[in-house]
Amino acid sequence: MSLCIAVNNPGNFVIISGDGRITSGSRIVSDSHKKLTKLTNQVSMFCSGVQDYCEILRSLVAKQVNEFTPIDQIAKIVERESLRVHEQFLMAYPTYYDVMPNGASLATVLAFYDLDKKECGMIEYCHRTRFEPRTIVGSAMSARGIGQDRALVYLPKHFDSQSPIESVLDTYRIIGEQEQSVGGDISIHVISEIGTNELVLEGAK
Repeated sequence: MSLCIAVNNPGNFVIISGDGRITSGSRIVSDSHKKLTKLTNQVSMFCSGVQDYCEILRSLVAKQVNEFTPIDQIAKIVERESLRVHEQFLMAYPTYYDVMPNGASLATVLAFYDLDKKECGMIEYCHRTRFEPRTIVGSAMSARGIGQDRALVYLPKHFDSQSPIESVLDTYRIIGEQEQSVGGDISIHVISEIGTNELVLEGAK
């Protein structure tokens, strides 16, 4: 599991970010794993959870998307493939949710700028609703994964609209001080009408 933070500025840009840390128990396996994927010039996908299954989902979606795939179709592809991958996961680990009732094998968020509608936003997926897409196009801050509740308390109180990227990075720093599972490289995609600007802050703690 990991932490995804997304911030939407309606009609202008959406920021989506993820950390690079992978842990196994109390051991840090990697600080530079790629959990944020640019699918098109205007769509990025965050996926974390049970890492092997996240990689399966990422691969399945990427193979079906190109620069001409509209966001509505991408959303349906993610919904369909998430269900398929989740069912594979449950076959392999049928007691997972008995042991970890608050866990998630897949935590997935899309961030997009729709050139036809001139709007940007985020789409969230949850196994509890069978991965039905939940689309947000208004002014919003979202967090999914480890430390999400603390992130959603901290970020709105400390958000600087003049320095949105720095505000997001500061939130990772605060959560990382409390959660060993959050940290490492922080990847940020800023998606607007002109495309996606990709940034990586290496070794954030």
